[in-house]
Amino acid sequence: MLILNFEGYFQMRMATDPDPTDEKRGVSGYTFALVGEPDLDAKIHFQPNEEGVWEREFGPSGGPRVGVNVTSAGTRVAFVDGQILEHNGILLRNDYFIIHPFRVRLLAAADDTILLERVDLLNPDNPAMPENDATAAQLSRRQAKKFTSNSQAVADATGLESPANVALIANRLERRRSLQELLKTKTDPIDIAALESRIEELAIVERWWEISANVGQNKVINRRAAQLALQLDGWNIDMNGPTEVNTLQAAENYPWNIAFWMGGWDGDALCGYVKGTWTIPLAENVPQAS
Repeated sequence: MLILNFEGYFQMRMATDPDPTDEKRGVSGYTFALVGEPDLDAKIHFQPNEEGVWEREFGPSGGPRVGVNVTSAGTRVAFVDGQILEHNGILLRNDYFIIHPFRVRLLAAADDTILLERVDLLNPDNPAMPENDATAAQLSRRQAKKFTSNSQAVADATGLESPANVALIANRLERRRSLQELLKTKTDPIDIAALESRIEELAIVERWWEISANVGQNKVINRRAAQLALQLDGWNIDMNGPTEVNTLQAAENYPWNIAFWMGGWDGDALCGYVKGTWTIPLAENVPQAS
């Protein structure tokens, strides 16, 4: 059995509610393709060299960098061309989105050599079926199961001082101060305009209108800060589709289970954290179909 524990930051440059999911620049939500940046591509990027990745500067305090690695071996993981889909509640409700297409790739750490790659199909009997035609059961097996706010697991993984709301607010305000320092070093009008937009967004950290609730450790905070410690957990998918690459002699006639959570969303960096395990049976350890 091959057990691959993986974790790290991914990037997902996509618009947020109330923008439609195919919005390319960001208008009404809180994520944007800023001046000088390419259009939003709404794809999940696990590796920094993937087409579509655009890593921002953060100033002296630093920030997340894209890279999802296997912790027990010299390999990396990618969700190839995956998109987070719920279509503003039309396909799925309450943000319990699916990742589609769901194609998982194992790469050598030293280069881009593909070691394993397999796809999961919503409907194995109709591989080309669009997600909008899927049944509730077909969608459910691709969904996570639970949201956790102020998650300690997320705080531990991402290095947050605490998952409490006051700490999340402090994190955003520290990022804002770091960008203000970075701004002092810039002379290009495009760089200045982009940084000024980010600095303005990072000032929005509390739901200021809920005055009576804004006391103690858990002030009522804006999603820009709250999602730093939000965890979506419970993905547990027995990958059922064809194997595209198999250099490690995995058993292709058995499901390859992948279980993971995603969270720690940093709307300024357009990055989040993923942690999980990909469990792959090896051909030498299982009976082969006759």
